[in-house]
This record gives sequence, structure tokens and C-alpha cells, in this order.
Amino acid sequence: MLFQMQLLSITWTYSWGIYSCLLPYFDLTLLSIPVLPASTAFITSSASTRNFEITMSLPNIFLIGASGYIGGTFLTFLTKARPNLPIRALVRSEEHADILRKFYGSAVTPVIGSLEDSDFLRAEASKANIIVQAAPGMETAIAALIEGAALNPLNKSLKESDRPAIVHISGSSNISHPVLGELLPRVFSDVDDLDDILALDPSRIQVPCENAIRTLSKEKNVRSVIISPPTILGHGKGAIKTETFQVGWYNAIIENGASFLLGKGTNAWSTVSISDLGRAILFVFDEILKGEQSRIEYGDSGYYWVEAFEVSLMDRAKAIGERLFKEGKIGTPEVELKSLEEVTSRWSVYMGYLIGSSSRIKADRLKALGWKPLDFDWKVLVEEKGGKRC
Repeated sequence: MLFQMQLLSITWTYSWGIYSCLLPYFDLTLLSIPVLPASTAFITSSASTRNFEITMSLPNIFLIGASGYIGGTFLTFLTKARPNLPIRALVRSEEHADILRKFYGSAVTPVIGSLEDSDFLRAEASKANIIVQAAPGMETAIAALIEGAALNPLNKSLKESDRPAIVHISGSSNISHPVLGELLPRVFSDVDDLDDILALDPSRIQVPCENAIRTLSKEKNVRSVIISPPTILGHGKGAIKTETFQVGWYNAIIENGASFLLGKGTNAWSTVSISDLGRAILFVFDEILKGEQSRIEYGDSGYYWVEAFEVSLMDRAKAIGERLFKEGKIGTPEVELKSLEEVTSRWSVYMGYLIGSSSRIKADRLKALGWKPLDFDWKVLVEEKGGKRC
């Protein structure tokens, strides 16, 4: 059955702000995403068990976060899988624009601007069929993107599948354990616990931004999807930022002379590789392009965890301690347990959260649709490309 390609504005909020492999690194057979020929009027795809065809010109994409760890990785996967899509990517400087041009060639058009410039964001969003927001969430910026998407003439379509959509990358820190250094006893499913996730207290990180997206997108009739990853490991696949914030813990361990954790050290996090996250975003992207045949939900129901496995912080602390000890960078492979006061006074409040928090999730919804993670060896991900990760 032929159907009109839907407009999308995907906002994708990532709580960690979490970067430069060569394009040949990727095996398209692992992506399960078809390449779109530029001159094809009707395009048949078998990205899932159901074949579909797309009629209409290729959608315009506006990506926020192209220079970042997540946005850059997604952009690399997207351009490799769909090299003919018109993609405009927001960057802050001409220097970053030049890097993107050299890395992606004509597949990406860098646009210099700022998340603080609401008028600019509205104008760019109004021209886009799909908006992917992969930068740290700012409520004013997200509001401008949704308002811009609402200005797109196709937003007036009676068909929901024709309207713009916004996909925001958030993060599972919004359900993290309030007791630092201890294991969160509950594992949150995005199926069984969705009502509780949507009712989280606004004082929790990410929640105000997520609430704003759902409220404004509903008001403006713009489709919204929120995708929330947990801890992300591995070397980023984008053009600019290829490492995560975890370098802070890595450097602190060297400064301390030993690996360390906070409190009881029993906390754990659900985890996903940066490549699996990039593939998950692409999976959602492809589903949305199916229009009326899409299985993706929007608004209050458009919430998706992304995870592959769980790792305890103690296991990670031991592994990095042994690694740095063998490399002669610290004097012992043992793990020290520190108090919250010790950690925050010597390093930062954020360091206390980084090594003391616990967040456990189940990506039941995406897995039910057919998305499958491929990376499960967290030690390989930690040491990939000699990264300064823990």
C-alpha cells in the first residue's frame, strides 16, 4: 500500500550530554535500514517484517546536537543508511561546520546558530519534516522547535501521520535512586510502569523538560516522541565529540591514586552502547517514516527506554582500578569507599551523583517492535579506542 511520507520532528533528550570513527567502520547489514535512492519515486523497504512503500519527496531533517556524542553518532548512522536525505545540522561555530563538511561531505548542510536563539530555531523547525533534538534539553529551545514545527503547513493536515513530529533524547536519570551508593530496588518498564514514569515529580532531572514537550506538542498538534537511554558506553561515531562525561571519574581516580565509589557501593545502572543507541534512534526514525503503518506512538504514549544490560558500579570501579594499576597510573587495584561529603568537597556534587546513583530500566516497548541491541561486552566498550572511560 502506498502512503504519504509523514512529517516528523524528533526531539531526543539525553540527560548525560554524552563522540570520530571512520564511516567504513559501520556494517550496514547490522543497521537493517534501507538506503534511499535519490531518483526513486516509489521506494520499497524491508526494514521490518512488513514491506512498505514511500511516495513523495524526501523529508527534510533538522538535527540539533550534531557535534555531540549522541547526535553525532546518530548522524553518522543516518547518513550511512540514508545518504540522500536532506539534513540540516545545527552547530555553534564555523569551525564545527567545517569539520562536519569534511566528515560527511554533501550529505549534511551545517547551519550555524544557537539554542538560545528562539527565532532561529522556529524558522529552521518550520522548514523541517523531521526534527531530531539530541542536545542537552533546554525548555526554551524545545518550545521554539515545537512552535516552529507547528508553523509547517503540513501540521494542519487532518492525518496525524502527515504532521511534523519531534523526538527528544532524554535520560533514565529521572528515575534514579534518591539514596546514593545503594541499589535502586525497582526496575522500571516502559510498558508496565509508564503511568508512574509520566507522573514523576518535577523536581527530578529531565522531568520538567519531558513534561513541557508533551504539553506543548499536544497543544500545537505536533507529534512528539521521547527516547531515554541510561548509562552509555563506547567510543562515539560522530565527527566531533567521541567521549562521554565519564572522563571526569577516570581523571579523578588517577588523581586519587585508587579507584573509588560512594557509600555502600551497591548501586548499578542499566547500560547501552553508543552504537546501539544510534541504531535505536534510527529504528524509531524508520518506523515513523512508515506513516499510517507506523507502530510508534506519540505524546503521552510516545515514551521509549533504550537499554541492553545492567552493570554494577562496583564491577566498573574494580575494572578501571585494575586497568589503571597495570598501566602504572595508580598505586593499587583496590576500590575505596568514600562518603558523599568527601566526594563532593574534593570534586563536585555531580561527581557524587555520577558514581553514587542507580537507575534500572527495561526497554520493553522498542524490543517488542523488533529493535535488538548488539553490544553486550561492557569491558570492551569501556576500553574501545583507548578511551578514558570507567
